[in-house]
Amino acid sequence: MQILDTIKELNACFGPSGCEEEIRNKIAELAKPFADEMYTDVMGNLIVVKKAAGKRGAAKADNFNEAKAGAEMPAAAKAGTPRLMFAAHMDSLGLIVTYIEENGLLRFGVVGLVEPTDLKAIPVRFANGTVGTVYSDTGADKPGIDDLFIDIGASSRKEAEKLVQKGDMAVFDTPARALAGDLIVSPYLDNRAGAAAQLLALAAVKKPAYDCCFVFTTQEEVGRRGAKPAAFGVDPQYAVVCDATRTDDQPKSRHQGTTIPGKGAAIKVMDKSVICHPEMVAALKAIADEKKIAWQTDVLQEGGTDGTEMRKTAGGVWTGGVSIPVRYVHSPQEVCCTADIEAAARLMAAFAETKPGF
Repeated sequence: MQILDTIKELNACFGPSGCEEEIRNKIAELAKPFADEMYTDVMGNLIVVKKAAGKRGAAKADNFNEAKAGAEMPAAAKAGTPRLMFAAHMDSLGLIVTYIEENGLLRFGVVGLVEPTDLKAIPVRFANGTVGTVYSDTGADKPGIDDLFIDIGASSRKEAEKLVQKGDMAVFDTPARALAGDLIVSPYLDNRAGAAAQLLALAAVKKPAYDCCFVFTTQEEVGRRGAKPAAFGVDPQYAVVCDATRTDDQPKSRHQGTTIPGKGAAIKVMDKSVICHPEMVAALKAIADEKKIAWQTDVLQEGGTDGTEMRKTAGGVWTGGVSIPVRYVHSPQEVCCTADIEAAARLMAAFAETKPGF
């Protein structure tokens, strides 16, 4: 799997929070060759099951396009074998139309944490293919969301309404490209990088020690809403969340994070939403050392991941995290290192094949 090509393939799909059908279908297509079973739940989470060694071949993934949301959980997720849940959210940030001006310009709100100062003069696209650009009606250096509009080329409200309605969402339409070294620049590396890593891990696992559920969650960007129902349904003993994390290598860093692109998979200790179980942290570090996988420590003083919902499910879940360092998180052009994605995938695959002993 070529990582940049996979990122481009995922980014071509529309998938802001609450509208994940297109990105879910693409991930299901990429995951199907490596899955024993695959289903969705009511929240739209995609659950890809890879059974423990010795149980493989009992079932093959159904045609995902024929599966129905909320379908009965397959036998692999109900059996007595310990279950390991991986989670990477597949939704993205977005913009949502709130008003259409008489002159055809679109006013909008945000879906998720989007800084208005990052939006001026960026291209966007809607689910129906309509494209536009964001601009400001003020000369302020730091416009607020109320100062911004989307220009889709319409000259009147009537013309605009033929293309876009109130409540329609748009996503960033900036490109994904290779930079120097192993770095890439792309929108939505948070968390298409994590989704790509999880797909790589799914393909790499040969002898899983658990029934592994690779879950691609919904609505993380608006409050981690998909993860809790997914974890409740899977009912795992262990969980690992794979998400982007902020870096500590930008000018005038205030050291709110600890990671640097190119230094390896980031083993999460804590963020603002979760303190990972110390034994999960220790196990991930030990496996990385044993397998000679480059790793670094992820301590983040802001932000959160699906891990906070997974650890609180039922009687509690042993929860850890494998993060990918991403510069300029939540901007239309984020930067990460493909070697870190590969390292995260290797570490997750190795964890899936190793029982931690606790």
